[in-house]
Amino acid sequence: MNLIKRVKSLIMDRPPRWGTKRVKSNDISSIMPSSRDSSKRDQRLDFWRGLCLVDMVLVHLYYQNVQFGDFLGQLFGNYTRFAAGGFIFISGLSIGVIFLPRAADIKRRTATYRSLWRRSLYILAIHFVSAIVLVPILLMRDKFPTYTGPLSTLRDIFLLRDGGDLLPFYVMMVALSPFLIMAVRIPWGWLAVLCASIATFIWGLWHPWAFAPAQHQTFPPILWQGIFIPGFLLGFAWPRYNALAQGWKISLAGAACIFAAWMFAMEYGWQWNMKWLSFGAWFVKVPLSTPEALRYLSIILAIIFTTNLIWPMMSGLSSVAFVQTLGRKSLPVYVAHLWLMEAMGALAGKWAWMGSWQILFAVFSVLVLWLFALILDISGKPKQNARTVVSRPQMFGPEPIAGAAQ
Repeated sequence: MNLIKRVKSLIMDRPPRWGTKRVKSNDISSIMPSSRDSSKRDQRLDFWRGLCLVDMVLVHLYYQNVQFGDFLGQLFGNYTRFAAGGFIFISGLSIGVIFLPRAADIKRRTATYRSLWRRSLYILAIHFVSAIVLVPILLMRDKFPTYTGPLSTLRDIFLLRDGGDLLPFYVMMVALSPFLIMAVRIPWGWLAVLCASIATFIWGLWHPWAFAPAQHQTFPPILWQGIFIPGFLLGFAWPRYNALAQGWKISLAGAACIFAAWMFAMEYGWQWNMKWLSFGAWFVKVPLSTPEALRYLSIILAIIFTTNLIWPMMSGLSSVAFVQTLGRKSLPVYVAHLWLMEAMGALAGKWAWMGSWQILFAVFSVLVLWLFALILDISGKPKQNARTVVSRPQMFGPEPIAGAAQ
């Protein structure tokens, strides 16, 4: 009953006029948070990253032939699959929300750009470590048919010919982010970035492997930038979105949910003898097709707009805190999940007798990754002075955002 009252008060307690708070100046600094505000960690980003990680675990376990049963297999492996596009979109959003306000301060601008380039090199180093550790795991599972020896394998890893392609994609996009920030800081620069992204994506539909390292078999940059850059542009518009009246936020959430439902009907309507809903669209991940890209965007936008709408009610829930713990350490958790998924896949093959009870592997995997993230989170926090007064966290959290773009 209390929950119903809170929902009703949230929806009804809105300004009488729809729209945003007026910003008199077109200067970006007038709509960006102050330097003090940018030191706050937006816990919504952690929650959305954590959701993507949970979905990624479920999808990858499904790909590892872990038995979920017919219904749950379809649900987690196909119907609710959004992790790849969601993770990339949230990464772009994080760049826009976190680093763009810093670049608005001329005193911090150069340091901000350098920090992004250092971040790019850091992710590249993490990729090398992840790929090297995966080699013996894949050899033990007989899943490395191209292995020709340790030296040649190391050469291929360091030349980005092997070892996965999601992290190298992030390396490229994070390295390009300072130039994106420079572009959107000029008048109508955001529109130029959007048009360039769309044009590049369209060209990439005919040349999907252009500008891609040899190992980019799943995430060719020329196509997947079409998801990263819209996320970045939403980060650019984030202050304006936060300033919207409640009515507009409800409308955006509703439109995003309808869009997601429509894309679902287009992709899976044939299963219920409704082929006409597809309009001949092909939902293909490799290489990324336009309907598949729109499907990813529709789901993640529905999640962002809907959860943000009810965030004051859900921010204090223990389940949300659980997911946020994963999101705060998304980069190391992502790498650890790669190794864990291979172990779970090997175990699922040997314990086939469990049948659909192998869904417990998903519970175990998420708990292990959460514990790993919690240990990293605790070890990374500075020790509180005994006389320090600890205040109640604000809605979007007082934690420093160092490493928030993980």
